Amino acid sequence: MKTLNVTDFLEKNFAIHGEFNGEVYRTKRNGVIEKYPYAPVSPYKRTTLTIRNEWIRKFAITVSNPRNQDYKSIIRKLNYYTPYILNEGKQKFLAETVFYVRDRGEYEFLWQGNEMGTVYTLSKRTELILSFHSEGDKLLEVYYNEQIYCQRRFIITNEEDLDAKYEDWLSAHFTEILLMPEPEYESLPTYRRGMQSQRNWILALEGKIYEEVHYTRNELKYKDGYRQNPWVYHRKTYNHSTNPQTSYFCNIMKDIGAAWQALSEEEKEYWNNEANKLVRKRVIGFNVFTAFIVTRDL
Repeated sequence: MKTLNVTDFLEKNFAIHGEFNGEVYRTKRNGVIEKYPYAPVSPYKRTTLTIRNEWIRKFAITVSNPRNQDYKSIIRKLNYYTPYILNEGKQKFLAETVFYVRDRGEYEFLWQGNEMGTVYTLSKRTELILSFHSEGDKLLEVYYNEQIYCQRRFIITNEEDLDAKYEDWLSAHFTEILLMPEPEYESLPTYRRGMQSQRNWILALEGKIYEEVHYTRNELKYKDGYRQNPWVYHRKTYNHSTNPQTSYFCNIMKDIGAAWQALSEEEKEYWNNEANKLVRKRVIGFNVFTAFIVTRDL
């Protein structure tokens, strides 16, 4: 009788998407699953567009967590209302990410102050090159089917430090952006990477297997209101003993535990009452007290 190893077991019972154990698993459009050796490439070069994305996410996490519901709304607002701060010269833009093109068609570009627009035939993957020849604040209106489709703002500067420009602009306008209405555009579909069960008798695989940890994410267990087989992810086990963040966590939790024990019964009762006000019933007074201490120290 043949003994299955971990990889054989997972290939037999799960649809694997992405890299796993040195192999890339890919489902082609005709439904055929293929795999080939994983050949990692060096990280992409930091560009003017990646600088913008980095600063958008740096500011987003100051008010929300990527796992929170409101995070997506904040990211959508920042992606739409944050201008592109660029140097003079040519810049290549992808139609689906910059101009939110979802359907192939004719889109008219009209720059603020001009009476004559330019019509482009665009599809989602069209790469459009725009050339900027002078400094200043430039507003672009994009029309589709004779209606305004989106607005894009460009700030052209001769300063080389784009990081400082983005930090200054977002610091001055961040609160204003959060108060603006959420833009209406269809998000791009996400290509999931992970494993999804193909067997009814095993809907999820969680825990440590040899040197790997397999886990699911609750937010991916439902799609369009219906329960779906959960996506399972894996990672290598990691030794956290030398991690500075782990050391900091262990030390601060000792201090917080000592501070909690030093509270009077009336003070502990106060924090327990604060915990009872929250929707998450599993939170206790010590949890709320911990969050208060950490936030105060930060």
